[in-house]
Amino acid sequence: MVRFVRILAVAMFLFANWVWAFVQDPIPPSNQQNFFMDEDEDGRMDHLQIRFLGVISQEYIDEKMDSLAVNWVDTLGGSIRIVVPKSEFTLDQDTRRRIFIDLSDKQNSFYRLTALSSPNLFVYSYGSCELYLSDGSVYRINMKDGMAPTIKSCQLKTRRAGGTDTLKVLFSEKVKPAHGCDEYLEFWSSKDSVVRELVSSGIEWNVFNNEAMFLFDGNVSSNERLSVRDSVRLRYSCLKDSIGNIVTKKTQFRAVEGFFPFELLRQNLVVASEEDKLSDSVFQLSFESQNNKVPNDTAWGFAVDVLGSDFEASIREILRMRSQDEFKPSKVTVLFNVRIYTNLGSFVANTRYKIKGNDKRFEKMPKRLFLRWNLMDAHHRRVGSGAYLANVAVMIKYDGKTVYYSEEEGITTQVFGVLRR
Repeated sequence: MVRFVRILAVAMFLFANWVWAFVQDPIPPSNQQNFFMDEDEDGRMDHLQIRFLGVISQEYIDEKMDSLAVNWVDTLGGSIRIVVPKSEFTLDQDTRRRIFIDLSDKQNSFYRLTALSSPNLFVYSYGSCELYLSDGSVYRINMKDGMAPTIKSCQLKTRRAGGTDTLKVLFSEKVKPAHGCDEYLEFWSSKDSVVRELVSSGIEWNVFNNEAMFLFDGNVSSNERLSVRDSVRLRYSCLKDSIGNIVTKKTQFRAVEGFFPFELLRQNLVVASEEDKLSDSVFQLSFESQNNKVPNDTAWGFAVDVLGSDFEASIREILRMRSQDEFKPSKVTVLFNVRIYTNLGSFVANTRYKIKGNDKRFEKMPKRLFLRWNLMDAHHRRVGSGAYLANVAVMIKYDGKTVYYSEEEGITTQVFGVLRR
């Protein structure tokens, strides 16, 4: 019996020393399985995953580890160093070979970056970690990119005159389409809060594949048409980055930027009959329905859409108006200034118009202001067939502030034709 007790005591002593040796012996991290993670897929790193070459325990973390230093990039593109104490390490209870570090409370100070390199950043060192042990030794950890690509920005330009809508999307890194996906975006509609697939009529990629221009048919139904009040996100598993990180179901919606642009509508050719009755005026301003296709091949001039929800949204976006600020049509002013010449430079006719947004002819409804030239010179004589030049300046102001000026878009001189039959 005494002999058995002695043997048992020796065995327990050896076992205790073995456990202590296990806790004391350093277990190095892996060189291949350590990742920067973006768990909420908002484009910013928020978690770390560190894998070890052997099984570890909470006792090992408490006894052997001290802290982890994380080197990343701040919002200005400079280097930022964060020290995480071991008390914030979370052991993976399933494998007991990994620890997780939660940095989500600090991610607002991180650069929007999901790749370990970027042409926009000029910093010497970022994207690395060092694990400090309690005895003062350090493991420099080789980190990999475990972050899926996200949308960095998206700008919408829409046209009400039947043109092509465009959505320019800048990704957080170079992306590759995944097999089996025809469309890569879906959108949340502010009209009915429904998430729909965003169907494009074409896609134009830049040379780096980190930016794409999505083209949309302007004649789609209102429910399927993207608006600046909507949000878009990448479709699950339809895009991946250059090392294979694929978009997951966690990817976030991003608000569509930009505004409904003011658009000056023009016509390049007008056909007229010699038998047409002469108008009383050389120029004529009409308040048309926005569904009327003017100008057209029998009615030449310039048109711009005024008032309505999209018009108001544009002005609010440009002037950074607050939601509680009241929009007043009486503060809207539209100015037309048109001069017409022959192709040889001889003066033909000119006019100016100034219209306020509370003009009774609006009938408190959005209208298409159409400034029509009735194909007469300043002396009310019919002009003949030929090429003409029109210098046009259209300005829209709100409360004295310019929100649209055609010359800023390069719309100054137009060459057009008149055909008499």
